[in-house]
Amino acid sequence: MRQLYLTALLAVLLSACKDSTGAPIHDLDAIRVSVRVKPGTVVIGQPTNVVLTLRNSVAHPVEISACPIYFWVEGSSGEIVGGSNLMYCIAATLVYQPMRFRPLETKTLTFVWLPGETQTVPAGTYDVFGWVNEPTHHSTAAQVTVLPSE
Repeated sequence: MRQLYLTALLAVLLSACKDSTGAPIHDLDAIRVSVRVKPGTVVIGQPTNVVLTLRNSVAHPVEISACPIYFWVEGSSGEIVGGSNLMYCIAATLVYQPMRFRPLETKTLTFVWLPGETQTVPAGTYDVFGWVNEPTHHSTAAQVTVLPSE
């Protein structure tokens, strides 16, 4: 009886381990999104980098759509004053483009908040968000300060 119990326990443990190296599962909830702006202060008319970090928070492979992955810049009253361009996603809507993550893997994507967009906003502090696949799956805000040109 004891040997049967140990064999059953071993079978359960092996099947649990096998899942961690199997095919990726589409699991958007497993992906944690964070954003930072580098540099965090920009002069009107200058570009700045928006860095999105995507982290698979589970111990099995995950797959999500590579499009859209986006950032937006928001003013103090909620108005959108900038963001990344989704035009490349329009062409890709007919073809699924997967982004695969190994267990607990992190990927970093860098976007540019273009000088033309920073030129059109008044000096001040803005919130920047990153999102993946749907607007409700977004990061907490990072801040960027836009200074007047000299």
